[in-house]
Amino acid sequence: MTSQAFNVQPIQASNREQLRGLLAAFGTVAIWSSYFLSLKLGALSPLSTFDLSLLRFGIPALLLIRIFWKALPSYKQTPWVYRLGIILGGGLPFFVVSASAMKASGVLFGSTLIPGVAPLFVTLLAVTLFKQPLPKKRLAGLAAILVGTMALLAGAWFQGSVSIFIGASLFVVCAFSWALFTLSVRQSQLKPLQVSALAAVPNGMLMLALFAVYSPTSMLFQIPTSELIAQAFTQGILVGICSGLLYSLAISKLGAEKTSAIGSLTPLVSTLLAVIILHEALDIIPVLGLCLVATGVLLTSRVKTT
Repeated sequence: MTSQAFNVQPIQASNREQLRGLLAAFGTVAIWSSYFLSLKLGALSPLSTFDLSLLRFGIPALLLIRIFWKALPSYKQTPWVYRLGIILGGGLPFFVVSASAMKASGVLFGSTLIPGVAPLFVTLLAVTLFKQPLPKKRLAGLAAILVGTMALLAGAWFQGSVSIFIGASLFVVCAFSWALFTLSVRQSQLKPLQVSALAAVPNGMLMLALFAVYSPTSMLFQIPTSELIAQAFTQGILVGICSGLLYSLAISKLGAEKTSAIGSLTPLVSTLLAVIILHEALDIIPVLGLCLVATGVLLTSRVKTT
């Protein structure tokens, strides 16, 4: 595997295309905020991680299987490492770990650490694997993200619960996984709908097959219908299909790092919703970590690589 094979191509987009990318990126922020809130509501409900995974991937798999089939020639032309990065980086492993972490932690930690720390990993991977230069001006932003991450983990630790700290640490793992997904989407040059189908169908078919075997243990039909519909719509339609389309479109028009920068708004929106709807308490150290991570992402995105 040569560095040339991993060369990150610069984004060249017209003003109109950049506007489309910006709208897609902000739409992604809105969906992600709903996702983290829905994930926490699911964690507080009788639904298991298995049930949530089934909704997240099973519904999109059924809706996108025809597109997946038509896109098989394009998938075959895509290097296997990028296909794997899309299927695993933004697929079932990512979702299971994030859902498990959310059961132990809070919305602030998840919504900050995943989209906030992912740009740090994106930059590190771009430098180490893709041989991109690292401008010195970017170091301040990366340092802010790193210090903010440490503040969040410290805040989780000082809350006195080992489970909260473990949950927050797992979100950092999810951030690395999402960075792999982000770079794989950018390098694959697949169309947004093809990316959504590739992420959903293999994972969804696996979940549907497992559901056929383990359906008696599912709690999907034991919860109120309104809650089931809300989870199915948020996880299966908004996150499973719409977010993938918008995120892929944003990356193709704006680039991975600028898209990740706009994603830094996610923790602010998610945390505000969690305080209003779930009445989550805010401690000073995690809030400080949130501000540092968001600031670091913005500083990092303002520096262009050569």
